[in-house]
Amino acid sequence: MNPSLHFRPLRPAVAADGATTLDLLITVRSPEHPPMQLKERPGLNLALVIDRSGSMAGSKLSHARKAARFLAGELTERDRLAIVTFDEEVNVLVPSQPVRDPLLFISAINTIHSGGCTALFDGWLAGATQVANQLDPAGLNRVLLLSDGQANEGLTDAEAIAAKVEGLTQRGISTSAFGLGSGFDEDLMGAMAAAGDGTLAQIESPKQLADLYASELQGLASTVGRKVSIGIRAKHGAELVDLLNDLPLTSAGNHQLPNLRYGQELSVGVRLQLPAWMPNQEIASVRLAWDSPDQEGRKTLIEQLTLPVKPEAELEGLEVDPEVAEQLALLRANRERRLAIEELDRGDLRAAMASIEAIDQRLKGLPQSDAITRERRLLAEKKELMTQDRNLSRKRLRRESLRSSLNVWESGDDNV
Repeated sequence: MNPSLHFRPLRPAVAADGATTLDLLITVRSPEHPPMQLKERPGLNLALVIDRSGSMAGSKLSHARKAARFLAGELTERDRLAIVTFDEEVNVLVPSQPVRDPLLFISAINTIHSGGCTALFDGWLAGATQVANQLDPAGLNRVLLLSDGQANEGLTDAEAIAAKVEGLTQRGISTSAFGLGSGFDEDLMGAMAAAGDGTLAQIESPKQLADLYASELQGLASTVGRKVSIGIRAKHGAELVDLLNDLPLTSAGNHQLPNLRYGQELSVGVRLQLPAWMPNQEIASVRLAWDSPDQEGRKTLIEQLTLPVKPEAELEGLEVDPEVAEQLALLRANRERRLAIEELDRGDLRAAMASIEAIDQRLKGLPQSDAITRERRLLAEKKELMTQDRNLSRKRLRRESLRSSLNVWESGDDNV
């Protein structure tokens, strides 16, 4: 059972006698369940990398230890786990090994205590090395990085760190980045999760860590495709002018999608510009490619887009697909949050609030579905929060802006 590709245009035709701006939703739909013959999930090869710098003292580190104990208890002897801690120094607390006895890991976890500065890159690299040394091509290989601070020891440049993360992603080692509290660098964590083909989480309460780890394990267990890419090639004079998701580019010039999970749908919003069009002429070719955890080799799926052709005068009278309009509006709302972040960074609070208001006004013109209502509530919360805690508002805006391009963990509480 493989993923499938589906095309839904905003309007169901293009013009025969004039130019057309074609707004399109491309949906990647994963199988609902694994095939019957796939009786068990692939083995996991994990490194849990825990920040133990001074700012983690107290409840943060207490909950981090508790969540780490939970993680060790959920793994089996088919899985490997390494435990790495870091402050200004890095300690491989438990080298990578099969989880035959969780008590071995739990005893080590109980010894973790807070220290000094934050050598985040060095900690991540030590964890990635543990995973790389035991790389399992048939399994899922991932670093789980937890930090509450800024990288202030060793390599600290976000772009350089993301490049290192991406290099290991190409070797099959993914990275999830979990930021805890109010002091972590949301731009760095987002860049690492995007480059690492993993999950981004921004955790405002350490009590959420156990739920996050449970969600991460469930996501890993339900992965149907990793290193996923989508290539969109316009044909016959059509031009791809916009991709609303702002997906990272792969080395082959395609766009990187998040890992695919059973029962999940991923939506990509695009805009194409077409000259006068001929009937039955292909508009674009879309190629989905992925690695399957249970099969060797790269898998691909190619679909061609064609649409009915009508006189230009008739196009405006065609009914707009309301679900497509909603999804495209939500993708744009994610992207447009970046402008508000830039204005906050310039210290222009009034402009940032105006940008959030402008997004809300566009959503206000749509039917007020549950999804639109929730989105407008999130925007109202950010606008109010800007006057109370700009740092927290920025973090939440960054998290929401990335929902279109990577797996972002969100608590069941809308306010968190």
